Amino acid sequence: MSSAQMIGLRICWGVKRGKRLVCREPVTDEAVIREVLELVEELRRRIEVHKDKLGNAVFIDELINLLEQWLEEHRDDKGKKIKEARKIARKMIKLLKKLRRKWIETYWRRFMELMELLERNATEIIVTGENNGEKSLMVHLYNKNIAVIVNKVAKGGGVTISLVLSELKGDDVKVLNTFSDEELLKAVQHGWEMTDGGVIDDHPAMGTSRPWQVVLWSLAYPGKIRMFIHGININGDDASIRWQLIAKDHRAKPKEEVAKEVERFSTERLRAFLAPAMWGDGEVNVGGKYVRLTVGLGKYDLWLGIIERLINELGFKMYPRDYKVEVEVNSSKAVKLARDWLAVPDLRELIELGASLPGGEKLKRIIELANKEIKERGSKSITIPGTNISMNVHIRKDGRVELKVKRRSEDETLRLVEELTKAGYKATKYVVGEGYAVSIAHANIRDSPLREPVCQKLSGWLEGEKNERRKKRMAKAMQNLKCLDK
Repeated sequence: MSSAQMIGLRICWGVKRGKRLVCREPVTDEAVIREVLELVEELRRRIEVHKDKLGNAVFIDELINLLEQWLEEHRDDKGKKIKEARKIARKMIKLLKKLRRKWIETYWRRFMELMELLERNATEIIVTGENNGEKSLMVHLYNKNIAVIVNKVAKGGGVTISLVLSELKGDDVKVLNTFSDEELLKAVQHGWEMTDGGVIDDHPAMGTSRPWQVVLWSLAYPGKIRMFIHGININGDDASIRWQLIAKDHRAKPKEEVAKEVERFSTERLRAFLAPAMWGDGEVNVGGKYVRLTVGLGKYDLWLGIIERLINELGFKMYPRDYKVEVEVNSSKAVKLARDWLAVPDLRELIELGASLPGGEKLKRIIELANKEIKERGSKSITIPGTNISMNVHIRKDGRVELKVKRRSEDETLRLVEELTKAGYKATKYVVGEGYAVSIAHANIRDSPLREPVCQKLSGWLEGEKNERRKKRMAKAMQNLKCLDK
């Protein structure tokens, strides 16, 4: 549709007045006008594709049926998290039934009226943002009880379409604390807060169209959760319900403060934090055996300290991309990470619960990844008994064995030494280049529980080694550690 065909239709830049936008001045830039018309055309196209499902509220009925089916399948489950999840699911169904009634009575009719006004060039198209790829360009259309937002996502270039519904009341659900470890609960909360989580009136909040996220996020904030349906997303392949959640009994912290707390976590807590962060902004690929976290460049400075720890302690690698940074771990390390998550009872319960809920495919993939077979050929590290610390096994020229691990941060190095000391090991810290190293000497390996796993590692190396010189060094190291002594 050309600009000439749009005579009579007002396209204007918007300014906030009350809860809605009003026209400020006409849009005169031809490039912006063309972009706006393309977004309007995409709105028309998607409505035509989903018209039957939208008009008959089929998309609402489908979700109600899925949740009711889930409740039936899990009605006899005794776990604490399942019990609270059933409570949340019943509240979701109650709100969905209210939405269905008002959708049929009011919202769909108002939306069709708006689309008719658009066809007759009898409504205003209000524009915000920019058409330069750096900021989103958004088209806003209004009718009574309903607002339509068509958003060309900055940098990515995709188009999202949302219907925002007014006068749709929410409800509260009281969620009990099902976590056995308060520090783990904090790590889970911070994982949400650094990714998909938001803030409303100084309380932690979440907006999501994924039913499993509604449940798992609510479980992470014991107390009163305010739940309401914010609107409808009209996607390229379907229509989905947009939920809004507010943790009324919790106070939100600035993300900068949250990031600093995460940077001070132990390696174990850092790994736990990463699980909900992946549920929010991550990707789990079973076939490729990788786990990937995506951080937009706008958040990179906030995440920098955390990313450094993921690289140094959990074996992640960083890949800068256009407008974002990908932090990825693959192969055996990805499988081990998934297994580590499932080894923590509270995280395992959340992952298995999420995998059972509608749309929980990402959680299912975590379980599938953990079950993948891995071959760690040539691995140089062992996990120190009683800790989650991995250290490399190093054979010195004199045939003695040393365990080593490097860190960039002095604070993290000191935390690592402290964790090893608490577990009963004598570790030494020293400077290496621009970073630090922690070492456990030969004598402290030989006379501690470390001897058995180190001897097993050396035995495996010896069995697979073909080079005679290296075999002699390995055999000498085993002799020095008294690996063959009873």
